[in-house]
Amino acid sequence: MHSGFIAIVGRPNVGKSTMMNKLIEEKVAIVSNKSGTTRDRIKGIVNKGENQYIFMDTPGIHKPRHLLGEHMTNVALETLKGVDAIMFLLDGTQEISTGDEFVNDHVKAVNTPVVLVINKIDKLSDQEIQDKLLEIKEKLGDFDKIITIAAEYGIGMHKIYDELREYLTSDVWYYPEDMYTDISINKMIREIVREKLLFYTKDEIPHSIAIEIIDIDNTPKLARYDINIYVERDSQKGIIIGKDGNLLKKVGREARLEIENLLEKKVFLNLWVKVKKNWRKKKDFLKELGYDE
Repeated sequence: MHSGFIAIVGRPNVGKSTMMNKLIEEKVAIVSNKSGTTRDRIKGIVNKGENQYIFMDTPGIHKPRHLLGEHMTNVALETLKGVDAIMFLLDGTQEISTGDEFVNDHVKAVNTPVVLVINKIDKLSDQEIQDKLLEIKEKLGDFDKIITIAAEYGIGMHKIYDELREYLTSDVWYYPEDMYTDISINKMIREIVREKLLFYTKDEIPHSIAIEIIDIDNTPKLARYDINIYVERDSQKGIIIGKDGNLLKKVGREARLEIENLLEKKVFLNLWVKVKKNWRKKKDFLKELGYDE
């Protein structure tokens, strides 16, 4: 038996969470087209024969503008220090940016093997892939390995397992065979609600949303959750509620169906929208929400 911890890092919105879910073959990370969707480290566990891969999805590494952003980037950077290998994900359809170079500086600063993963190759021709490899060499330098994938369609996932096998250095498994994540049920529920809100909102609102479960009544046949949705301004509250409460009802309905599938029983959600001005800059409130690393 062998096992190892692998960090998934990159700048915001390059497809880290999509790749994580494809690797695990379960939904462990919420996905949206908004940057900054992932706010915490998320573990996904895959067993392949005698090998256990422990993937760690991380928030996008970026230069933060508030305390929440500091927490997100710190989580990702701390993850780099305690893993057996790092997967550095790039969006192959975009030019290498200063954000990618910022991430590169950090991953090269630790004494850990770095595997570069080029995502979205389904949108590139063979020549464009070769051009991308030359651009990487010029702007980012050398890597231990380079893998090309299309995470959305699961293309190339097998290459990740094959190429990372040699970095599984532990001779014990850290997690039981039937465990695919260590995320708590309550955290999954908070993230499901936030994912639905991200889908239906735009501009600054997705970044201003926080979710808190304030009460739970759990029975064998029914689970009831009272949930606060926090935003930073009164105008954002009105947008989330929607005309005649329609947007909030839609979010509640879609979240409830997914949570029922997760828990395999009936679920009742009570959702309230509250204003907490500048909550992303308030250390005590961030700690209450669990963003305290």
